[in-house]
Amino acid sequence: MYVPTPTQRASQPTTGPWWLLIGPGFAALIGLFLLTVIYRFDGESPLQIDLGISGQSLLLNGVVAYVVAAALAFPAGLLLGGRFPTSVTVPALVFMLLGVVLVAFMPSSGLLLVGRVLNGLGAGAVLGVTVALIRRLQAGRGVAAGVTAGLGVLALVIAPVLGGLLSDATGFRVVFIVAALFVFVALVVAGILGIVALAKPKPLPYAGPSVSETPQRH
Repeated sequence: MYVPTPTQRASQPTTGPWWLLIGPGFAALIGLFLLTVIYRFDGESPLQIDLGISGQSLLLNGVVAYVVAAALAFPAGLLLGGRFPTSVTVPALVFMLLGVVLVAFMPSSGLLLVGRVLNGLGAGAVLGVTVALIRRLQAGRGVAAGVTAGLGVLALVIAPVLGGLLSDATGFRVVFIVAALFVFVALVVAGILGIVALAKPKPLPYAGPSVSETPQRH
């Protein structure tokens, strides 16, 4: 009795090119930087002084709102970012940009909460995309995770120092204007790399032998 040979399994779907990590990774570092930049280690932050708000208000509207919004957006970036990194990163960066610009030009403390929520939503989403892309890497996953985590911790620690120095010299609004420029650069980079990835020809999936090629026993 003739037993047909098992068909070969289709090759697993390829992960995206590693350089797609550049846009969301850079944006995630900016998001972590913006989380702690409103604080300083040696006293009240210029933002708190200029807006005339209490430390509790700064904590709730500036930090807690940011973290909660980021925590809500992170799962979406993690679940969708591996398959659609550019489609998730670009809107997230738009939210980040709107939030940073709003904080930079807000006339009073009433818009601080709105700006920080928008910023947190974008930062959480790009952080999720970054984690998703690192998990899909076939080579160098550990190195990429270690470097990204190290730079993220550095961004969190150094932000109050740099933010304080720049705020003392020019005011807190300039800090967010400069941050908006970096977010815009990340947006352009993510968009360009996404277009390049779409234009790049993809390998054809493996097709098993056709019926006519299957040996038949008469």
